[in-house]
Amino acid sequence: MSSRRIESVDILRGATIAFMVLVNNPGSWKAVYPPLVHSTWNGLTPCDCIFPTFLFVMGVSMYLSLRKGGFTLSWKMLKRTLLLLGIGLVLNYVSQVVYDNNWSLSSLRIPGVLQRFALCYGITALLVCRLPHRALPWTAGGLLILYGALLLVGNGYEYGAGNINARFDRALLGEGHLYPWDNGVDPEGLLSTLPAIAHTLVGFLVGGWLSRGDNRRIAVTGVALVLAGAGLSVLLPLNKKIWSPSFVFVTCGIASLLLAMLYFLVDEKHIWRQSGFFKVFGTNAIFCYVLADVLAWIFDRSGLHTASRTLLGETPLTSLLYALFCVIVVWLLTLPLYRRKVFLKL
Repeated sequence: MSSRRIESVDILRGATIAFMVLVNNPGSWKAVYPPLVHSTWNGLTPCDCIFPTFLFVMGVSMYLSLRKGGFTLSWKMLKRTLLLLGIGLVLNYVSQVVYDNNWSLSSLRIPGVLQRFALCYGITALLVCRLPHRALPWTAGGLLILYGALLLVGNGYEYGAGNINARFDRALLGEGHLYPWDNGVDPEGLLSTLPAIAHTLVGFLVGGWLSRGDNRRIAVTGVALVLAGAGLSVLLPLNKKIWSPSFVFVTCGIASLLLAMLYFLVDEKHIWRQSGFFKVFGTNAIFCYVLADVLAWIFDRSGLHTASRTLLGETPLTSLLYALFCVIVVWLLTLPLYRRKVFLKL
């Protein structure tokens, strides 16, 4: 396959970031359409598929970028990992100050979305650059088997402090540094990063097939993963907050099918040409994610968020309209970078 940029990857990455901004910024958390909120515990909503799709695409992108250097480790990988960790911690701290007026580092939440990106990127990079690629499916499978066993023997489906994820994270990080609103279970905790690494490895393997133009294999694998995850959910139910093995299978399958469809439409048949909206997000993904958080702080401090609820009321429709407004603002502010081909990379 030629070395040209695969546009479907940018579009899928951009769509996940755009939808992240959408679901993270409702007009009111009290009035949101059910598909735009996460499952309370077991189950799967469209919203639950957004974060794992980004991890999957990150794995795909890792293959496409690392193959140029022959899959060798570099200081750039370490720098990117540390920058993602640092930015994530800064976002957590500023959010704590803005929303709670709490300046104490003793209550700083250490896990987070960007922190999970960082750990999955850094550890996956180490694995794919040090292990034979034929061993990677076994590595991903081993991580999922180990984690599944831990869930079964450690009350992994208890929605409370006795959950093995909660106990593990509390022992390593301390209760004051974890997400406080989910019965002690941090949805981006350390132990549940193990299956998230397997998730990224699946994306990496799919990236290899994509680089060879083997789209049929991606689609068939997507169907197989969804069916396997549905079957496994009888023993290990779908659960985003603990990133259960069945959740990995189903969401990787969905992401594979989405990628296969987009690759067919955009890169093979050139049918869908009006894809620039999502490419604006996809080519500056981390910038858009951080920008959305900064805008949320500004809108909160300026009173715009509160004014929207007062003027429009608190209904699912007005909540969605406010979220769409946030998406459009992020797009408009990032559009000049896209037009000038300025792609901010860590």
